[in-house]
Amino acid sequence: MPKKVQMKRTQVKGERFTLPREEVSIEKLIQKGLTLENKAKEIKQELDEVKERLIEVATARRDGTTTVSLAGISGDVLVTYRESYVCGPGIESLRIELRDMFPRFFTKKEEYSTTKELVKFLESEHGLGLENAEAVKEMIRTHLTKKEIKPNVKITHREA
Repeated sequence: MPKKVQMKRTQVKGERFTLPREEVSIEKLIQKGLTLENKAKEIKQELDEVKERLIEVATARRDGTTTVSLAGISGDVLVTYRESYVCGPGIESLRIELRDMFPRFFTKKEEYSTTKELVKFLESEHGLGLENAEAVKEMIRTHLTKKEIKPNVKITHREA
């Protein structure tokens, strides 16, 4: 004897349907999921706007640092700026001057990109054994531009 399927009525976008009970519960879950997804998109967009405004405030207070803390009564915000160097078209001309240090500072793909070693070299006092390291750093900088990546914003609740 075949199992009897219980039918149930439901309404979708103003239209009424008679479906098996399980299909009605699936439809309700789908509707709830779509509603929640829309709300989540709206909330994410609003949060992104808040973060953009916090980045504007932090940028005004930055003073060249990579991290800016903003303190409030209800919580704190930590804005972290991420930067990297981008090689210019004449970077290959440094190969002769830098000799064995060139592959340590630069990698070639379709174009050259910098290594972590270069960032350490440019931003530290250490000359890595190069004569006249400051002049070499300046020579390298003429072929680089600094690229800023969208800052990361972390908002935390303050413990009472």
